[in-house]
Amino acid sequence: PQVTPEEIGSQVALEYGQAMTVRVCRADGESVPVVVVQNASVLDLKKALRRHVQLRQARQGGVQHLSWKYIWRTYHLTYAGEKLADDRKKLREYGIRNRDEVSFIKKLRK
Repeated sequence: PQVTPEEIGSQVALEYGQAMTVRVCRADGESVPVVVVQNASVLDLKKALRRHVQLRQARQGGVQHLSWKYIWRTYHLTYAGEKLADDRKKLREYGIRNRDEVSFIKKLRK
């Protein structure tokens, strides 16, 4: 499998302490490591998760298209029981640090 320049750049940023790894725990229990910059916002985390999943699917030959609009409409990202509701808010403001775990929680119907 081809390694993208973006993946190399994120690993270099990790080594120099300019980035952090956030583990996103899926509903099925699988944990996905996502690399984001130190001052990333919730939206940056969502975009990084999307890129990670798309790269993995391309390499494994799985489903090629996921509806991310549906995913974000159906699930919340949560950390320590708190919803990451504001896309512009920094991860640091929620208390998220390197190697912390964020979970997908299904939204409840109103």
